[in-house]
Amino acid sequence: MKYRKFLILGSILLLFLLSFPSWALDFDFSGTFDDDDDVVLLDFTVGSDSTITIFSSSWGNDVGPSGYIPGGGFDPILAIWDSAGAIENEQDDGGNVGSTLSNSVLYTHGVWDSYYAVSLGAGDYAASITQYDNFAVGSNLSDGFTQAGNPTFTQAFGSAEYFNGVWSGEDPRTGDWEFHILNVAEAGERPPPGVPEPATMLLLGSGLVGLAAAGRRKKLFKKS
Repeated sequence: MKYRKFLILGSILLLFLLSFPSWALDFDFSGTFDDDDDVVLLDFTVGSDSTITIFSSSWGNDVGPSGYIPGGGFDPILAIWDSAGAIENEQDDGGNVGSTLSNSVLYTHGVWDSYYAVSLGAGDYAASITQYDNFAVGSNLSDGFTQAGNPTFTQAFGSAEYFNGVWSGEDPRTGDWEFHILNVAEAGERPPPGVPEPATMLLLGSGLVGLAAAGRRKKLFKKS
């Protein structure tokens, strides 16, 4: 009787939780490009039709009391792709000077940081991060990017070596990037090609454990 009560209460609680849309969360990511033509992909899931925001905070601070303060990171290009790899939008400069809250931290973004706010339907998406001027070649992620295979292309923008991404050697840049995805159900950085995803690694580990156990059983049978 007591068991049935717990079962009924559990079912009611589950239905109650399922009646609500997925929680909206904020995710923060950062890293460093090894080469100018690197591409970072951030996969994210929109739980229900809503407005999501993606922005970078690695360009610099355009709102300081003395005007522009270099941030060190490069000039990013942001593109959004749907679950089939079709492009939703591509943006070079967000033009949004100010600061935005993510996970209780206020992040500053400059005029050449990416800043993208858009209404998206529930589903899976990807955000690509590249360095100016490494734009998408076509309308599908599989088409690649214009500077693929050119790991030092930003040297043409000035005398500074690597990642200056601006107009002169007086404002040197690095390969650092920092992006934030707001109001989504989940998000994570996609592993580079050739690196198994965590779920794949878990399955591989389980398979190896299974093989080891099978081998052990075979030995025991032989002994008996």
